[in-house]
Amino acid sequence: MKKYTLLLLIPVLLFLTACQKAADSKPQIVTTFEPMYEFTKAIVGDKVDIVNIVPANQEAHDFEPSAKDMTTLTNADAIVYNSKNLEKWASSAKNKGIKIEASTPVEKIGDDPHTWVSPKSALLEVRYIAEELSKKFPEYKEDFTKNADSYMDKLKKIDQDFDQLKTAKNKTFITQHEAFAYLGRDYGLTPVAITGLDPEMEPSSSTLIKLRDEMRKSNLNTVYSEENSSSKLAETLAREAGARLLPINPVEGLTDEQKKAGESYLTIMEENLRALKETIK
Repeated sequence: MKKYTLLLLIPVLLFLTACQKAADSKPQIVTTFEPMYEFTKAIVGDKVDIVNIVPANQEAHDFEPSAKDMTTLTNADAIVYNSKNLEKWASSAKNKGIKIEASTPVEKIGDDPHTWVSPKSALLEVRYIAEELSKKFPEYKEDFTKNADSYMDKLKKIDQDFDQLKTAKNKTFITQHEAFAYLGRDYGLTPVAITGLDPEMEPSSSTLIKLRDEMRKSNLNTVYSEENSSSKLAETLAREAGARLLPINPVEGLTDEQKKAGESYLTIMEENLRALKETIK
């Protein structure tokens, strides 16, 4: 009789265990690179699990997902990416849930995907991500909205600090690659890039000579280089123009060292502002 009762209990126990696992499991959101991860994490907190695809020390421009990464994307309840002009592999993934193109509400500048580099545009992205995730997970809408508002308060402070640059007399600055057009548009600045949208593109020698001459003519004595990619071209131009080098970061990725030091999109944008204030006065 005891044996018979035990046999009856086994299916019930298995069913209860399966139900408990289902209850304990969280939805999974996949983000593409660092800003998308930070924006989304700030919104969802611990309500869902987040996997970031692009690893530390690598830029989103030249990243190609592995077969394992594609499986992760396929199984995602939501994919948050910035732009179809940057993460083409994310926009084309066939996942079981939704895809959120964070830059949707931002007025675009051609095919330039670097919307997140401007805090003013980042504010639009955070709000949009929160709204779309709330539609997918309505049971968390209140939490997502509250968390998004809290993070946006921090962004608004940085946005207001950048607004101070609008009154500067000298608004032109030289950058390593064309990643600061949205920052320029939103705060009345004029970024001039050595290379195009892809930081690995090599400009011609005549382009460098023209930039050098323009710098001398306009009394521009600073070239902004990027720490997370090769700064060879920026160093060459600075040397030819007799200019100094200062770091600026488009936040396309963080190194392991930066993560360990607690750096983030917010802290790096503050560092960028301090660096720009060295020349934009």
